[in-house]
Amino acid sequence: MLTKRLVVFLLIAMIPVVVLGALYPEKVFKGSVPSELYQSADDADVVAFVRDGCPHCADFEKFAHEQGWQVEYFEITDISSQQQFSALQTHVPDLQQGVPTIFIDGHVVQGYTTNETTGAKLKEIYDGCKDTENECLPFREFLASNATVALQTAEGTCIEDCEADLNTYTLDLWILGKVDLTMLSLPTLSILLGFLDGFNPCAMWVLITLLTLLINTHDIKKVWIVGGTFLFVSGAVYYFFIAAWLNAFLLIGYNVWVQKIIGIVAIGGGGFYLYEAFGKDPNACNVTSMSARQRTIQRMRKILQISTWPLMIGGVAALAISVNMIELVCTAGLPAIFTQILAFNDVGALARYGYIGLFILMYMIDDFIIFGIAVYTLHATGLTTKYRRFTLIFGGLLMYGLGLLLIFAPDALVFGG
Repeated sequence: MLTKRLVVFLLIAMIPVVVLGALYPEKVFKGSVPSELYQSADDADVVAFVRDGCPHCADFEKFAHEQGWQVEYFEITDISSQQQFSALQTHVPDLQQGVPTIFIDGHVVQGYTTNETTGAKLKEIYDGCKDTENECLPFREFLASNATVALQTAEGTCIEDCEADLNTYTLDLWILGKVDLTMLSLPTLSILLGFLDGFNPCAMWVLITLLTLLINTHDIKKVWIVGGTFLFVSGAVYYFFIAAWLNAFLLIGYNVWVQKIIGIVAIGGGGFYLYEAFGKDPNACNVTSMSARQRTIQRMRKILQISTWPLMIGGVAALAISVNMIELVCTAGLPAIFTQILAFNDVGALARYGYIGLFILMYMIDDFIIFGIAVYTLHATGLTTKYRRFTLIFGGLLMYGLGLLLIFAPDALVFGG
C-alpha cells in the first residue's frame, strides 16, 4: 500500500521530468534509433558522418543513392561514430565537428551545398579512384596510415544542431563523483546494474531464515545441498524472467513510447529506492506481510523435515520459485532498464544472453557471500543496514539518471560493446 510519504517522494521525483519536457519537448518524442534514409554498407568506398535531422546530410544521402554509390554511414551521435570521427581528425588537422563529413579515396569533404557543386566535386573524386587499377583507398586503411590531408569544405554544414553534446551523458553520482556513461561498455553496465539489483530485502530474509534453520540441523551436507539448490533455482528463475522480458522487447520491436514508459518507470523506481533508503528501514520489505512470512517459515520447516532427498530438493526449488516471483514485484525497475538497453543495442543473441548471465552473477553475489559466511562460520547473518542504505541511495540515483537518459538522451545508452 502506498503511503503519503512515498507518494510525495514519487511526485517530487517527477518534477525534473516535467520541467525538462517543457523546455525540450522535441527530446520527448525522439528515439534512440536514427531514421536512416538509406542502408549503410560496411567497408564501402564512400564513408559519411551524418546526423539524423540534418538537411544537408539528407541532400547528400539522396545524391549518393541516385549515383548508385554504396556508402558506410556513421550517425555522429553514436559513441562508436564519435570515436571514428576523432580518429579521422588526427589525419585532417583542420577538421572540426560538423556534418556531413565525407571521405572518398583519401579526400575529406565537409558540408554539402548542391548536387551541381559539392555533388559534382565528390563524383569527380569517386570516378577518379574507380578508374584506376588500385581502386579507392579504404577508410580504415587511411586511418591506419600516417597520412595527413587538407580539409575541403562546402557551405552546407550542420554544426550546432547536429553536434553530439557528450556532457549530457555525464551523471554526478554520490560518493563516486562524475561518471561518464559513454565510457561504459555493456559488460560494465551489466556488472553495475546486476550488483545494485542484488541488494533487495524481499528474498534476502528467506535465504537467511533458511540458512538459520539448516544450521540448526547440524548437517553440513544439508546446508550445502539445500542452500545451494535455493541459490541455483533463484538465479535461474531470475535469468529466465529477464530473458523473457528481453524477448518481449525484441518481439515488439523498437518503439519510442515503450522506451519513454520504461524511462518513467526507472525514474519512479529511483524515487522508490531513495524512499527505501531514507523513508523507512531499508532491511524491511513492503511486499510481504508478517503473516505471509510466518507461512513461508512454516513451509520451510516442513520441507526440511522431508526424509527423502529428491522430495526435499523439489520442495526447496518450489520455494525458491515462489519467493522470487514475489521479489520480481519488488525489484522490477533495474531489469526493465537493463533489458531495454540490451534490446536497442546492436549485439548478437549470444552476447545478449551472456550479458544477462553476467547481470545474474552480480545479482547473486551478495547471496553467495552470505551463503559462504554461513557455511564457514555456521552462523547466518545479513548485510548491515548502513551498507544496504548506501546501495539503495547509489542504485536510486543511477536508476533516476538512466531514466532521464531513456527519455531525453537515449543515444547515450547505445554502446560500442
